[in-house]
This record gives sequence, structure tokens and C-alpha cells, in this order.
Amino acid sequence: MKDTLKLLRFPFSIFLLPVSLFSFFYIQPAGNYQLFLLLAIWHVLVFPSSNGYNSYHDQDEGPIGGLAAPPKSTKLLLYLSNLMDGTAILLSFLINNYFALFVAGYIIASRLYSNRNIRFKKFPIIGFLVVFIFQGAWIFCANIFALSSVDLFSNPSVLFSAIASSFFIATIYPLTQIYQHEADHKDGVKTLSMLLGIKGTFIFSMFMFSIATFFIYLSFHNNDAINNFWLFNIVMLPSTIYFLFWVQKSFKNAAHVNFKNTMVMLVLSSLLNNLFFLIILFK
Repeated sequence: MKDTLKLLRFPFSIFLLPVSLFSFFYIQPAGNYQLFLLLAIWHVLVFPSSNGYNSYHDQDEGPIGGLAAPPKSTKLLLYLSNLMDGTAILLSFLINNYFALFVAGYIIASRLYSNRNIRFKKFPIIGFLVVFIFQGAWIFCANIFALSSVDLFSNPSVLFSAIASSFFIATIYPLTQIYQHEADHKDGVKTLSMLLGIKGTFIFSMFMFSIATFFIYLSFHNNDAINNFWLFNIVMLPSTIYFLFWVQKSFKNAAHVNFKNTMVMLVLSSLLNNLFFLIILFK
């Protein structure tokens, strides 16, 4: 059971929290049971279950996101993932039917991505698009349907922010694959990072972050909140500097493209993203 819980990688869920916090900026949710239930559904049930289901089908032998030495997965992990997903869908109906459909859609996409018989993740473009859509804008929109109204989408800033959320995911996603080329090749998976190569992966992530930043600008420039855009750039500056420093070292020596440096990049960017959205949410 201890190994099974490890493979659910609960702390890894914090990396997807910025998307929800960004949606809350527009929703301005009340601190009621629906808000806490929504966060529990995503971060205690759906995201960890997705991690577990993926680990069950991957049978990883090398480092994965959040675990340097993952234990062997068993049927217990699959059963627990099924239980968590079923519970998440049932609890979603306590918020509303629309949210339940979004949660079910996310779970289906996640399973199509990981399942050994279908395995969207082995196709670089399809795998990328599944993660790009469902871990970004899909969650953002699901939260609006859960805690607000579809009328909120009449605000262009909301649409720009939903798009920005997906490009944040697009920035990090190929970086999480950059040290796994050999393991993925052995598993018959061709990731986006393998398609791009190491240098191409770094350049692609830079481009995705530039687009995300552009949509952050569009989100705030018509909202009498342009200062939020400048604040975003200031808060994210340490992760930008670390990224450029990592790129410089990696271009000189590929040994720097490793699990440790990838996790530092992932943790740093996620924590700073969370910090930014918490600041604008509560200021």
C-alpha cells in the first residue's frame, strides 16, 4: 500500500494548481463547500488517480515526475485509481452536472493517453494536444461551469486566460520528457521531446512560454489590471533565469539534461506561478 500511494504522487498535483487559481481570479468563489469539494476532486482524486493509472501502464523503471526511484506498480494501483475516478465523478454531481461531465471527460482523455492498448502518449503530436487541452483550458473552463456561469465567457479576458493556461502546460510538458528519451524509446513511445531533440525541446518551451506571456498580456490589458502583467513577469523572473542558465549549460554538456534539473525547473516555475495567482487573487 505504501508503494501504491507513492505512485499516486499527491504532491505532483500542486503543479496543476495554477490553472485553478487563475480561473478563481475571474470566478471570485465563495469559501463554501463547493469550492473545497472542487479542489479535492481535482487534486486529491483525479490528478493523483491519473498519475497512478499512467504508472500502472508504464511500469516505470527509471525516474518519473516527482519520484527519482518509482516502486513497482501492482493491480492494487489500478483498483485504487478506478475507485478514485469513480468517486470523483460521483462527487462532481454534488456541484453540478456540467462539472461532472468535465471531470468524466478529463478522466477519459487521461486513460486514452495512458492505456497500453490505445496509448495516445506514444504519438508525439496527439499526446501533446491531449495534455495541452485537458490539463489547461479544460480545467479552467470546468471550474467556471462549476462555480460560476457560462456568461463569464462573454469577457474576452476569460477566454485569453483559458488559452494562456494551456500554453503554460505546453511550456512544461516537453521539459518533463527531456531526460527520458532512452526509456521512452525502449517503451515504444515517441514523445514530443524526442521528436524535437534536446535543443529543439528547449527552444519549443521558450516559444510556448512567450505565447503564454502574450495571452497573459491580453488577459489583463483590457481589464484595468495591466499591473498584473508586469507583476507576472517579475514573479516569474527567477524561473526564467534558471531556465536560461539550464539551457546554456545543457547546450554545452548534455549531462545537465537530467531528472534533478528538470524537477528543479518544474517545482520552481510551479511555485512561482502559484504565488503570482495567489497574490492577484487576494490583493
